[in-house]
Amino acid sequence: MKTRRPEKPKKERNPNVIGASARPIYDKATFVEKIKEMMPDSELMSRLKQTFPEGEFMLRENQENNKLYVILDGYVSQVKEGDDVHTNIGMQGPGDFIGLLSFQTGEPVFTSAKASTKVTTLALDHESFEVFLTRYPEISKTLQGLIFSNLAERYRKVVILHVEVAELTKQLEAEKNHLKKTIKELERTRNALISQEKMATLGELTAGLAHEINNPASALLRSVDYLSANLPDMAQRASALPDTGLVRFFFEMGLKREYADTAEQRARMKELAKVYPHIHRGKLRTMAEMDHDVLERLKPFAEKAEKEEMLQLLLDSYQSGIFMNGIRLSTARIEYLVKSLKSYSRQSGKEPEVADLREGIRETLQILGNRFKDIKVKIDFPEIPPVRCFVGELKQVWTNLIINACDAMNDMGELYLSCGLSEEKNDVWFKVADNGPGVPDKIKKRIFDSSFTTKTASQDFGLGIGLAITQSIVEKHHGTIQIHDRQGGGAEFVVTLPADG
Repeated sequence: MKTRRPEKPKKERNPNVIGASARPIYDKATFVEKIKEMMPDSELMSRLKQTFPEGEFMLRENQENNKLYVILDGYVSQVKEGDDVHTNIGMQGPGDFIGLLSFQTGEPVFTSAKASTKVTTLALDHESFEVFLTRYPEISKTLQGLIFSNLAERYRKVVILHVEVAELTKQLEAEKNHLKKTIKELERTRNALISQEKMATLGELTAGLAHEINNPASALLRSVDYLSANLPDMAQRASALPDTGLVRFFFEMGLKREYADTAEQRARMKELAKVYPHIHRGKLRTMAEMDHDVLERLKPFAEKAEKEEMLQLLLDSYQSGIFMNGIRLSTARIEYLVKSLKSYSRQSGKEPEVADLREGIRETLQILGNRFKDIKVKIDFPEIPPVRCFVGELKQVWTNLIINACDAMNDMGELYLSCGLSEEKNDVWFKVADNGPGVPDKIKKRIFDSSFTTKTASQDFGLGIGLAITQSIVEKHHGTIQIHDRQGGGAEFVVTLPADG
């Protein structure tokens, strides 16, 4: 039987082993208390003690800095200053450093530091810092420990960001492969159904769903391709920054972007080209999609050619947010369409919800954005009451009507989207109009029949039953759909639904 080697007493263990003895290196509170204890007995430390009242700036962006501040009490917010808007990026507290990078490298301050509360600091210039290192080893160890703690914390954040990006990239690649397989299967199913001379109503619905699912699936694949190619590089560039808050902000704004009028975007793009003639047209197109507040935060990087790399990083972050939102919307759309195949002919069992239908139309426009390369989209959406409905089903209505308008114009013309409240104020209406050739009177009476189509076998989707599906969904919601000649040429579909309450 082996004898167990007696364990060394704790006090004899190697102090360099990572464990309980090493924990204080990362404990900012311990170091702060140690500095406070030593301060009364040190004339130099007492002299370097500096207090800032709430609201005072300790450092200002783009200015030179020759001091390193160690926060002893209070909290400091890091602020990215713009022309009109100041953005709070992060909050620093006891044990954190302010001005570490600019103090060490001599470069201008990257973000301003503002006292959020009354703040007490140890303010070190280069001379006093050297004195600590050479004459006061105990104080030097304290400062070096704090520096290590701060840098370790920033490094951990960078590593976590890389790990999250790697995992997301892996998931996106798996989803991409799965979607490719699903699309191929759907195309085979659709082609087999179309080749039949006569098909049952359920067969028509299956083919119709295959028609509809190609749009969000294609948008999803484009989003996955873009993010798979750009996220790793974007994360690497962002990791070199002292703070990734601004990158995260533009990513989140891309996630929240709402679809805007294409004519307005073109006008904004022309204005931006005059202000920033040195910026490439592709970048200006992305900038034109931003709302005013987001664009204001981008201006400091657009105005100077030497900040082109940072400008590109922020634009890539914004674009990544747009594509990520497209994945979310497209995935939900595909899920609904696939489920529709089984549940369309019977009650789904889900309760309707009260919703603002304008949001569903905007989301549909985002998914179908590839159809609007040569189409001007004009939107007039005033405030209207919400509607009690099945949101997913009505999104299919908007998809069918918008695609029908694009097909009628051969993807070149003007698309008009508007809404309003009836004179009795108990119904809301939505119009989808185009400036295409219009619909002949002899066809209008049959255009909503499932057995009627104006499409030929040479077109991508030959069934042409989208309008029949549209009418059935609208009627399920106790509404009506009508087709009229648009004043000025083209066709106009009007959907009327009862307002909630």
